[in-house]
Amino acid sequence: MPKNKSITRRDFLNGVAYTALTVGVSAPLGRTVFAAGMQTSDGAPYPPRLTGMRGNHPGSYDHAHPLAWYGEAPKIAKNTNEEYDLVVVGGGISGLAAALMFRRERGPDQRILILDNHDDFGGHAKRNEFISDGKMLLSVGGAVNMEDPQNVYSDDALQLLNEIGLDLDKLAAGQQDDGITDLFGSNSGMYLKDKDGTGSITVGKWVKAYNGLGNYKELIEQLPIPQSEKDKIIKLASGDWDYLVGLSLPERLEYLSTTPYHQFLREKVGLSEKYLTLFDTWVRLSFGVGGEATSAHEAMMVAAPGMGSVGWPWGLAQDLFMGGDEPPIKTLIFPDGNASVARMMVRTLIPEVAPGTSIDDITTARFDYGKLDTDGSPVRLRLNSTAIRAKQNGEQVTVTYVKDNKPYNVKAKHCVLACYNSIIPHICPELPQKQKEGLKYGVKVPFVWASVVVKDGDIFKKAGTDFINCPDSYFGTVSIAPMTKMADYQAPSGPGGPRVIFMMRAPAKPLQGNQTPRDVYRQARRELLATSFDDIEAEIKAQLNEVFANQAFDAEQEIEAITVNRWAHGYAYSYMELFDSFDKGNYPYQVGRKQFGRISIANTDAAGQAYLNVAIDQAWRAVQEQLYISR
Repeated sequence: MPKNKSITRRDFLNGVAYTALTVGVSAPLGRTVFAAGMQTSDGAPYPPRLTGMRGNHPGSYDHAHPLAWYGEAPKIAKNTNEEYDLVVVGGGISGLAAALMFRRERGPDQRILILDNHDDFGGHAKRNEFISDGKMLLSVGGAVNMEDPQNVYSDDALQLLNEIGLDLDKLAAGQQDDGITDLFGSNSGMYLKDKDGTGSITVGKWVKAYNGLGNYKELIEQLPIPQSEKDKIIKLASGDWDYLVGLSLPERLEYLSTTPYHQFLREKVGLSEKYLTLFDTWVRLSFGVGGEATSAHEAMMVAAPGMGSVGWPWGLAQDLFMGGDEPPIKTLIFPDGNASVARMMVRTLIPEVAPGTSIDDITTARFDYGKLDTDGSPVRLRLNSTAIRAKQNGEQVTVTYVKDNKPYNVKAKHCVLACYNSIIPHICPELPQKQKEGLKYGVKVPFVWASVVVKDGDIFKKAGTDFINCPDSYFGTVSIAPMTKMADYQAPSGPGGPRVIFMMRAPAKPLQGNQTPRDVYRQARRELLATSFDDIEAEIKAQLNEVFANQAFDAEQEIEAITVNRWAHGYAYSYMELFDSFDKGNYPYQVGRKQFGRISIANTDAAGQAYLNVAIDQAWRAVQEQLYISR
């Protein structure tokens, strides 16, 4: 059996909940509508309200790509004469956590500079904010949820959340029973086209149905596919048939961890090639690739059917993942996803940026981005600043960054690189070759999250569900944005009125020949960066028109605004059973994250797991490494 991590209950939920991760702006859906009249104190636009192409937006990679591709970087940089105790490269959750923890341990007088190449902080934890009909509407621009923090977060992670005022009980109290937070118990839709090309939505508890629970037979019978295929799926879901008969338990485990899920469906279940992708929605949104690239074991652990038909302890599995009325893992979501966590971190570091101190006021707190980087502040967060060099000079680190196309130098006693691991060998070429190879191994998984404001949110109510699977469409899911209620924010829930539609897409194409997931991630990244906003907008309109055709939905008339969160460099690479076999302690991310004097490495890439608490834990490891130097 491959020597890699096992899939946990949490991984399962991640697959069904978080997931379950050139500019072209067309009026009136571009920046002009929702960004107008909203500026920071320095006159700059307010980033959360910018529509059009966001995520890895134009301008965020203009200096990183020439550095990584061609080794091009400015030869001479202006010395700012700024000296800091700590410089953090990367203003995502991990970088912000590193700043918070370093200051907690060393005192509030520590001078800290955080650099980020984007025009907004938070890394993948981005906020999509709209004003429609005089009301604030929120959606998720990247990192979506917190997975069972009360039970699986480390004491260090929980301590940090407490320090920034994040009351988990209050957040839990605001959760609503919607498709994003409770795919186990809530109805979801399955959108498929029949042989005539006419689409329809079949509504039911699909996660449970595909795993032989509830009225699964009746629900599967409603799918617009040939009866012979429905019979095979019912048989697979039932758990009454052993597809691996004759194999011992060790042989079963070996088969499941070394056989692609699609191969299992094709050879053992007899499913036709056309329907192999029917269960890929959660697989693709968990791994960025489908069942052709994930093992049968991995696919089944993110809700693809078959767990009960391979000799698994089926009763235990049902109780573990889907038993009862309560979700197996408590998923917590802010109305803007993990962006509120980042906002609480920034407000703790730089109190002048926004009023308030608690979770009760964070959702609607007005952030003044003009206060992020001010003279005299002990902590400064400098956006639109791409780090291109981190060089150790004795007991100092010189960090070079580019802002407004001009290179600058700052100096620090300590440096934490909380940025994408793949860029670090180019920022710090003095690293040992083996370490550089470890840092370059993982390829970030590309995703596209789109937030679409529509005039009439009742289209979901009329469809009978607020979460729709679209396995053969451009976007894999179409849902209502998180409906979490906070003390200062009430997500719209009444009849009529505008709502935000949240759409998720994993753009990597199926593997061909000897390709690996890393190959198709790179390919998808290049294609995504070359895809215009206009092209993605057209896909959004076409898909919504198709999905809601029975309601005569007209995208041209109903859509008020679109924000496309393009994550060409998306979530941390997850090591996969079919392609990544390493001895314990020798994974590339473990080799890559080793301390290099006064430079330490954080980010979820450093652990191969795209979780909020992992980002915090990696930050604490990096900070501890630097604190040890000063003891």
